[in-house]
Amino acid sequence: MRNVVAIVSLVSIGLFACKEPAKPLTESEKTLAQIDSLEAVLFADAEANVDHKAGMTLVRSYAKFYQLSEKDSLAVDMLFKAGEVSMGIGQGNLAVKYFRTITEDHSDFHKAPEALFLSGFCEENLNKDTAQARFFYESFIAGFPNHKLAEDAQFSIQNMGKSDEDLIKMFQENMKKTS
Repeated sequence: MRNVVAIVSLVSIGLFACKEPAKPLTESEKTLAQIDSLEAVLFADAEANVDHKAGMTLVRSYAKFYQLSEKDSLAVDMLFKAGEVSMGIGQGNLAVKYFRTITEDHSDFHKAPEALFLSGFCEENLNKDTAQARFFYESFIAGFPNHKLAEDAQFSIQNMGKSDEDLIKMFQENMKKTS
């Protein structure tokens, strides 16, 4: 019995001794882990208001991952998320910067049309720059006339600068006409 225990012990020691030490994480792997933990905290309660400081930390992490891993298939998606979170915390200029990088440098990305539309949305609603908003919306319509957001872009162009009360009145009048 002692021989069996001794053999098992020697085999166990041999296996642990041969095991490779864990490789240290790369900078992009560390950044991705940070993104995961920040997202878990920030998006845990959909009802809660997003903490601006934590949101900016997440945006910077997305941007850092993009810079470190531009060739990674996740990189452009992280840049899109940076734009979305920037938009959500009221950082319109930053959101437009990220969305424009996608439309200009990654036009083949599957969310590139949405990035162009959201550039217009941010300019109109966050930055209050109707001229830039119109430019982005018109570019969107010209480039993606059959996209599901094309009607929204056209509506935004037609109603830019109208107050909420004016829009409500317009909808009410349209409802009366169709009834």
